[in-house]
Amino acid sequence: MHYSRGARVVLAFLVFVIFAAYLYLHISSIHLLGTPPKETATETNAAPSGQEGEAQGQTASVEGEAGQTSSAEQTTSAQPAPTVDPASPYGKALANAAAKGLPTPPAVDITSWEFTLVNGDHSIADYAPEQLAYLQQTMTDSEKRTAPANDRCPVDMRIADALLAMGQGCKDAGLPIYFSSGYRSYSDQAANFKRVCENNGITDGKINGYYITMPAGCSEHQLALCCDITDKYYALKNDDIVASDTIQWLLAHCAEYGFVQRFPDGKQEVTGVMNESWHFRYVGIEAARYMTDNHLVLEEFLALYGVE
Repeated sequence: MHYSRGARVVLAFLVFVIFAAYLYLHISSIHLLGTPPKETATETNAAPSGQEGEAQGQTASVEGEAGQTSSAEQTTSAQPAPTVDPASPYGKALANAAAKGLPTPPAVDITSWEFTLVNGDHSIADYAPEQLAYLQQTMTDSEKRTAPANDRCPVDMRIADALLAMGQGCKDAGLPIYFSSGYRSYSDQAANFKRVCENNGITDGKINGYYITMPAGCSEHQLALCCDITDKYYALKNDDIVASDTIQWLLAHCAEYGFVQRFPDGKQEVTGVMNESWHFRYVGIEAARYMTDNHLVLEEFLALYGVE
């Protein structure tokens, strides 16, 4: 087939237009496919996925640690208070004190040395303390000697510091003090018992049913945890001594040092001993304060814990 020259020009032009249109559409298509969508562009501006994961992990870790602390605190606060065996000495003391309308007693070890009970019904036989301290009777010094001397009062070494502190407190208050009598051996107490009985025409150490002197083995002086304290030397002690300023100071402050008045007036039926306002016994500060505040003697205090 033969076309004229004009037809061939027109046909060539149409081919060119079609080819140009095809190129245009193809290039436009590539451009559109290469442009990232808006959501993708927005995500590109956010933190990289790795960093975001680390931040989230750190937050979770902090929350986890806080949770653990809170749980530990709850566990600690939720722990029940330890129970006391009602059959134990302290369990008995709690029950007995409540029954008598007394405050909660101290949780002391009632088997400890300072609570040793000695009286007309509880003998310590020929007991002797392991070590004695010899204290200057008028507190001119606070030396704890280990050898006897005429002007020194022997006591168990374990109460020496407390006794010296109490004596110094009395002196600091401007009052005189005299450590009259401390430890007596079994033989010394036996001799003392015999002498007092002979002087008073008695045989059992009692007047009107109460001891004025104790048989050997039954005296706190043999235990060495006590001391007769006055304001000066007395050849014969009597009830008038309680009126001295020294005794009044001791009665007001002895519990602060762990001492109690062992045989107070009004407790003769319990102790079995006549009033001795000058006789002070060491029991430790907790027990001394409880006994003094509640007007208990040692027998009554120990009875709370089941000691008979």
